[in-house]
Amino acid sequence: MTMDESVSTIGQFLNGRDTISTKDGKLFVRMGDKIWPMIEANQVKAKLEKNKEDVQTLGSRWKHKKTTSVEGTGTVGGYLISSNWLKYALPYIQGGKDLYFELMLVIEDPTSKAGKQTVLLKDVNLDDIPIADFEADDGVMEWESDFTFEGFDLVEPFTGFEE
Repeated sequence: MTMDESVSTIGQFLNGRDTISTKDGKLFVRMGDKIWPMIEANQVKAKLEKNKEDVQTLGSRWKHKKTTSVEGTGTVGGYLISSNWLKYALPYIQGGKDLYFELMLVIEDPTSKAGKQTVLLKDVNLDDIPIADFEADDGVMEWESDFTFEGFDLVEPFTGFEE
């Protein structure tokens, strides 16, 4: 198949219903043997950032790139409805271990043919610990923290649109 044939097929292939609704994601936390749904979450983003070094060669005017490492980063946020994160931060503050945990992201939109995807982020470490967030308005208490992670498993990939 040529590139032109592939491009003309794409418009006939994707239906709007097969995109994934942002409301059809679930987030779970695992610390040791405990697993619980993070019902307070209202957002999560995770990505792999690649570090690339410049490689220049004789006979080429192109500046080439070589990937030398990856870094897992993300953001999680939600409604402030418990003291859990503050409790888990206390041991480190008092001279003990820092908090590392796992996040399981489950994405499944029943309307989409994409299927279900489950990703496990390992060694997650929050950059911020929520304490309070209030104002004199009609809002609700929310929190947001950037995080890093140091590994992941694709537990269950999307299967609806295999290559």
